Amino acid sequence: MSKKRKNQPTKKRIEHLYGTTVGNIDSLIIRVNPATGSVEFGHPMSNVYSEMSYERAKGPKVLTRIPQTARSVSFEAEFALETHYDLVFGVDTNTRTVNGRNVSVTGVISYKKATPPPGKDIFWKPDVAFAWEFIDLRTDQKENFGWLSAFEELIRRGVIRDNHRVGLIVDSDLGNIPAYNARTKPVFADTSLPQGVQLIYASADAGSENFANRVLQAADKASNQVLDMIAHGEVKFNECDKPSEWYEGRRIVYIDVEEGEAIPY
Repeated sequence: MSKKRKNQPTKKRIEHLYGTTVGNIDSLIIRVNPATGSVEFGHPMSNVYSEMSYERAKGPKVLTRIPQTARSVSFEAEFALETHYDLVFGVDTNTRTVNGRNVSVTGVISYKKATPPPGKDIFWKPDVAFAWEFIDLRTDQKENFGWLSAFEELIRRGVIRDNHRVGLIVDSDLGNIPAYNARTKPVFADTSLPQGVQLIYASADAGSENFANRVLQAADKASNQVLDMIAHGEVKFNECDKPSEWYEGRRIVYIDVEEGEAIPY
C-alpha cells in the first residue's frame, strides 16, 4: 500500500505500509480510520512498519522506517511515534582520528511529549542529552555498541522504566533491524535488543521535514560537536584510565539542551 505526498519542496516522497501475515490467508481485511487516516489490519500480522523513501538512480533512498502494530499503523511518522512510543531517542555514533587515536562519540538526545499552549499542536521536547566517548573501540559495529551503551545509561539515570515503550532512532544496519527488533538476532556480540525497545531507522542526511529525521540529525550534530571540541582541545583528551575488552577508555561528555526548545508536529 503506498501514498505519494504532493507539493514537497524536495524530491517527491513515497510512503508505504508493510506487514507480513501470520500464516496463510485467502483474503486481507484492512480498515481505515477516517478521522486519523490510520490503518488497522483484520488479521494477525508481524513486522508491521511504515516507510518513507524517494527514488534515485541507484535505488530508493529510505528516509524513515517506523515499526508499528497491526491495530493502528499510519503513514504519518508523527502520529505513528505518538501512538506507539512513550519515549523516543536519537542515537548516532561518529568516529575520527584525534591525537593518533580512534575516537568514537555516541550522541544521545531524548525527547518526551510536552503540552503546548492551548490551540497549538503537541510538542516533543528535548529532555536529556549526553555523549559517550570511546577511545580505540575494538569492533566494526560501533553504532550498535553505542545503541546499547546509550540504553544502559538511560536506564541507570531512570529515564527509561520497565513500562516504557521506547523508540531508538538510528541510521545504520537497516537490513538487520527487523531481526534485531524480533530478537532473532543479537544486536551486538551475544546481546539482544532489550525488551520494550524498537529500533527506528531515520536518515541523518535527508528528510529534515520529518520529526524522526530531525531527532536523528540532532544526535548526529551532538556527536560531531563533541568530536570538534575534543579535536580542538576544548575538552581535555581522554586519559584512557578505564580500559575494557572493547575500548581503551570511555567517559560521558555532557551536552546542554536549550531550555524550552521544542519540536512541533
